[in-house]
Amino acid sequence: MGVVYVTSQNRGAGKTMVATALAGIASGDQGSVSLVRIGSDGHTGSELGITSGLENVRITSLHSDELSEVAKTVDEESSNSSLVVVDSSSDMSISGHVEIAKTTGSQVLVVSDFKDNDSSLAYAQKFEGNILGILINCLTLYGRREAENKIVPSFQKAGINVLGLIPEDRTLLSLTVGQISELLGARFFTGSEYSDRLVENFMVGGFGMDPGEFLFSTKDRKAVIVRGDRPDVQMSALQTDMQCFILTRGLEPIEYVKYECEEEEVAAVIVDTNTIETMEAVGSLQQHARFDHLEKLDKAKELLTDAVDVKIITG
Repeated sequence: MGVVYVTSQNRGAGKTMVATALAGIASGDQGSVSLVRIGSDGHTGSELGITSGLENVRITSLHSDELSEVAKTVDEESSNSSLVVVDSSSDMSISGHVEIAKTTGSQVLVVSDFKDNDSSLAYAQKFEGNILGILINCLTLYGRREAENKIVPSFQKAGINVLGLIPEDRTLLSLTVGQISELLGARFFTGSEYSDRLVENFMVGGFGMDPGEFLFSTKDRKAVIVRGDRPDVQMSALQTDMQCFILTRGLEPIEYVKYECEEEEVAAVIVDTNTIETMEAVGSLQQHARFDHLEKLDKAKELLTDAVDVKIITG
């Protein structure tokens, strides 16, 4: 029986993702596992709903971050579970985190965003004897050498174990068709029943020397941005794996394109902006990505298992 307290210096580092995935992985090895979520920061209804994909995990949401309340809850869960994973609040002070960790006897796992370099070092050191180690999240494609040669040694020199490097992943950074439609102020033309599908790539339809099918086949699980009155481009895209069309200038496609969308189970949404304006708007969508989808939970468990010896964390 143990307690793992998952925390991070900065909001958005991946704390909730790591805590939830860790609880899911541990439940397969240790049986009964409790996941305690403190505070309401970032824990939206959809993010809390992701825990429906966890088996043998008891979920407790604690809106108070008062030491006595947290300690009581962790103690109660410890008596019923082989492992308690605490997803801490980002609204608390460092002294509050330290006090909770000491009072509950937790092993502290710090999650740090790769772009923050080693700025989490001072934060991790505050936990002294309770610190288990640090996970570096969102490692970029070409960032491993920098992490291994610069960031990891700086932590190790200070006596903080780097338990793993978790790579950046498109699935975790994606949004659903419905979320994209809402953020762009679009309306569904067809396929609203597919609004929960994740979009991992965006492509723009246009003129080119190569066949459209060849161009569009280079990306999967995509949204294709194209003017509504371009059935040639739309039909080419429909021959490949895609999630939705974003049709620009407020134009509806021809009836045959609608028929093919329904046959291929592809959604289509319409925006009033032109293609360039829509592309610019799409460029800022990633900042709205949240850990709020069951496919993201599966991917997080996979990434964590590949990057970390989970048994070191769970005991």
